[in-house]
Amino acid sequence: MNPKFSLQNVLDIRHGRVELLEIELGKLLAAHQKTKILLAALQEYQASLLDQLGATQSGEIDLTLMHILRLNILQAGKHIESVTLELKKQAQEVEMKRDQMVQAKQAEETLETLKRNRHEVYLAEQAQIESQMQDDIYIARAFHNQQHGA
Repeated sequence: MNPKFSLQNVLDIRHGRVELLEIELGKLLAAHQKTKILLAALQEYQASLLDQLGATQSGEIDLTLMHILRLNILQAGKHIESVTLELKKQAQEVEMKRDQMVQAKQAEETLETLKRNRHEVYLAEQAQIESQMQDDIYIARAFHNQQHGA
């Protein structure tokens, strides 16, 4: 029977923390990806508005439509700037969470190493006890044989 690892509760808590951080990191990465998609869509929308503005400048000029398109382009640009800032903020959060996860994983791995080392020491002790028992049995048999044989 293997001995109970004295720090098993701590190891379980650290493992749970690693799992929680992995989930949180996954959520942050998903949100970051959605924000990237939103940014790409906004940039595409702004490009289409610029194309429309270019089309209205050729042929018969509609100043009202040009003004509306120009306002929409400016508004899309502001939205793109805010989404770009949000992307940078999310990238920082992802890196912080990734660092936290790495540190938690290292702490868990340290305890796992201690557990493995303790188990190896236990196995070595058991092997030594078994070897000593076999030696005692051989000595007892030899003594028994010597007593009955002589």
